[in-house]
Amino acid sequence: MSRDNSITKIRQIVTNIVLVILVSIGMYMTMTYRSAWMEFQMRGIMCLRYFTVQSNLFAGIVALIALFYQGKATKVLKFMSATATGLTFAVVALFLGPVYGYWRMYKRANLYFHLIVPLICMIDYILISDAPKKMKWKIVCTMLTVVYGFGYILNILINGTGGRYPHNNDFYFFLRWGWGVAILIFAGIILITFGIACLLSFLNSKAGKWYNNSHGNENRDLESD
Repeated sequence: MSRDNSITKIRQIVTNIVLVILVSIGMYMTMTYRSAWMEFQMRGIMCLRYFTVQSNLFAGIVALIALFYQGKATKVLKFMSATATGLTFAVVALFLGPVYGYWRMYKRANLYFHLIVPLICMIDYILISDAPKKMKWKIVCTMLTVVYGFGYILNILINGTGGRYPHNNDFYFFLRWGWGVAILIFAGIILITFGIACLLSFLNSKAGKWYNNSHGNENRDLESD
């Protein structure tokens, strides 16, 4: 094993261990701490309904898998977790933060789930060699949001909007402006997710070109499936 491969292996192990630890801490804090609703955090099993919690938990599980297995499937899963948590990062940084205040959005468990874990996941994917880049994998990453949105809408259609927060089914308040606006919001989120997948793939390619130019080799396959 070359020195570069050894360093890459160590970086991957350390990154995955850190992700598992951070997600575990975030999940514990989320499950046990009851915060104000404006912090978008709910205690106990109810926290699992949020895409933020689901995407971060998924990232932690993927990191745990990657500690024991490294292969094509792992890299696809890394791409998916980076895209999903990247969506959380983008929504908070560009919308929720300016509207509700970054001090709320990056408080307690939200600091891990809205900022630290998403950044580590995205940087980790960008630095992965032979990362999947074809269009089909970008679509697969986007499907996580599609499935979540479909489940969100289906639950409301079956069970109604429910009572007052936090016992309502429209907990993101998308239906506040009617079904038409809600559908447009979901469509926009799907497009943003696809854009994040494309951006991550582009940055991974740029990182690979930089690596090859600086090391004078072809260790990174920039046309990987």
